[in-house]
Amino acid sequence: MRVTKRSVSLDDQVAERVDHAAREDGISFSAWLSLAAERQLLLREGLRGVAEWEAEAGPLTAEERAAGELLLDRLLSGPSETLPG
Repeated sequence: MRVTKRSVSLDDQVAERVDHAAREDGISFSAWLSLAAERQLLLREGLRGVAEWEAEAGPLTAEERAAGELLLDRLLSGPSETLPG
């Protein structure tokens, strides 16, 4: 994997929280930031996809939104147990 070095500025409190989270997760500060950025990018892409779908098919129903939010919560919670079968 290629890595690009960047210099970034963070609010002191944010930097402290990231440092703490990275230590808890057993990864470097940079790796934690990279994972957080990747997650945010995926969320943005997903929201754009929903907006595009709604533009073509109409707004999601409350039931569809609730189902989507449950799925998103499950996906963002991390690895899950292996499904039987």
